[in-house]
Amino acid sequence: MTLESEGATRQWDYIVVGAGSAGSVVANKLSGPGGGSVLLLEAGGPATDIRHRIPAAARQLWYNPSCTWMFSTVGEPGLQGRRVPVARGMVLGGSSAINGGVYNRGSRFDYESWAERGLPLWTYAAVVPYFKRIERHWSRSPQYGTDGPVPVTQLQVKSPLTPRALNAAQEMGFPLAEHAAGAEPEGWGLPTMNVDERGRRITSADAFLSPIRHRPNLRIETRARVLRILIEKGRAIGVEYLHGSERRVAHATREVVLSGGAVSSPAILLLSGVGPADELRAVGVETRLDLPGVGRNFNDQPAGFVQFKSKLPLTFERSLRLDRLAVAALRWGLGLSSPLSGPPVIASANLRTARAGKAPDLRMMLTAATINSRPWFPGIAKGAGHLVAGMFALGHPKSRGSITLASADPLAPPNILYNILTHADDIADIRRAYYLMRELVSQPSFADVVGEFVMPASTPTTDAEVDSYIRSVVRTTAHPLGSCQMGVGVDAVVDEQCRVRGIDALRVIDLSVFPVQISGNPHGPAMMLADRVTDMMLGKPLLPTELPTVVH
Repeated sequence: MTLESEGATRQWDYIVVGAGSAGSVVANKLSGPGGGSVLLLEAGGPATDIRHRIPAAARQLWYNPSCTWMFSTVGEPGLQGRRVPVARGMVLGGSSAINGGVYNRGSRFDYESWAERGLPLWTYAAVVPYFKRIERHWSRSPQYGTDGPVPVTQLQVKSPLTPRALNAAQEMGFPLAEHAAGAEPEGWGLPTMNVDERGRRITSADAFLSPIRHRPNLRIETRARVLRILIEKGRAIGVEYLHGSERRVAHATREVVLSGGAVSSPAILLLSGVGPADELRAVGVETRLDLPGVGRNFNDQPAGFVQFKSKLPLTFERSLRLDRLAVAALRWGLGLSSPLSGPPVIASANLRTARAGKAPDLRMMLTAATINSRPWFPGIAKGAGHLVAGMFALGHPKSRGSITLASADPLAPPNILYNILTHADDIADIRRAYYLMRELVSQPSFADVVGEFVMPASTPTTDAEVDSYIRSVVRTTAHPLGSCQMGVGVDAVVDEQCRVRGIDALRVIDLSVFPVQISGNPHGPAMMLADRVTDMMLGKPLLPTELPTVVH
């Protein structure tokens, strides 16, 4: 794309880059009481496609060029050289507009591990009140928030296979988790959803931008691609970006905030000359600050899959028959209970299986549909059949990858490398997860469901065969983080207030700062992080700590 003109230079108190899970919250808070004028820049457009509202349609959006970056990794050495898709939202709401809609907080032990890493501001007791401030939880329980902008609801329509799956889990000795968004989300159950009472997905932009978009001190620019941060004398003073094909410059008198996510935030830092000096020189980018941790510690939860035919005609295939799908769509449109109001989950789990572990180490999910499921009607279009998928994943992988620049061209996608399953412990743990999934579906309570296996087509008989199968199918849960990690060591990019080390007036506020994975889905934690750090930015007293309520 050609830079056609320089456009006008404008001045704001704050510039926020990215209107996703974190950025929407940041813009809301900084343009509110005690803040100032805010320019919010989003590379994508508004979420106008109806599928952004329909939770069951999420899969159709994951690799859609109208609303995602269409990223993929370079060849993964631990996955037989395969490239893995990296689904990142490029739309108002960011990835909260394309994700599975699941809401949870993670385990309290995730945050305690932050404190153990020299980040005492981030204990679970410290973050609980911020979770509660954003939540509008269906249970009205005092352990959750009840008046926040983010609805947290139960699945409207439950699979008839759910009781069988939960009984099978209990037959294996696993606990049931009635409080998936609580302090210790351990066990099998059903996910809580970031969906309102009418079955609509509520993105971070819906919750935090729509109510305040007419504030006179807030400007939201969509289709605005940030090229680099402007840095003078060790201070961030603004950004250069493209609006369409027009080059624009905006200045910030107070701070610039990167909320582009675990891929885009480190990439923008690198393009701005902030990162490992030798790598920047190699691609022709002038070094502004040698900060070796930028782009490092990048990781996601690796996930493998099995698929099998269901002996019972009780899967989501029933709802995909065109006449029933039309009725489901009508009910959804009227705000009535509908299978389209949530993903076709049979049951999901965060499991603590490691003897020495405190937080859940494995994640599992059974769904009453697969990636091949599609609408059908007798004599017109053939369906995929009654299929069940079983996902098994690592909650806290040890493998680490990187985000690096492919060139100095700011419009070129970065090199993305997860290094999935390159740590010996990860392949051993995910192999164990595979065996647990096979054991689960063979329990008496679920055995009458399981028919012929489709994936793997033939049952592996040795650990080596299992490993080979896993490496051929593994992707991720699409929860990348860590590439601008918060910490105190030499690899830390930001301090515990998310300030970039060595550059004044510049912060990164998104999942890239998380030092470790969350035992669950990170959309809720991203919003919590943004709410809490903006209190710090504005000099507001932090909410009083609250001891976690543990409910089993």
